[in-house]
Amino acid sequence: MPEDTPDLRKIANLLALIVTKDAPRSTAVVTLQACGFTTKEIAALIGSAENSVRAMISQAKKKIPAKDSDG
Repeated sequence: MPEDTPDLRKIANLLALIVTKDAPRSTAVVTLQACGFTTKEIAALIGSAENSVRAMISQAKKKIPAKDSDG
C-alpha cells in the first residue's frame, strides 16, 4: 500500500486481522494477498514465516481450476 501513513497502516492491519480472525490460516493468507498485502506483511500479521506464506499461496493457486480458452 503505497504512501500510507503509520496510522492508516495500523488501521489496515487491524481490519485485516478482524476479517480473517476465524478463517483457516490458508484462507486468511489468500484473502490478505487479494487485499494487496505483501508476503512479508502477511507473514507478520499471521505470525508465520514468509516461506510458509509463499507455500500457502502456491498451494492455493494449484487448487484453482484453470480457465479454458473458450472463456
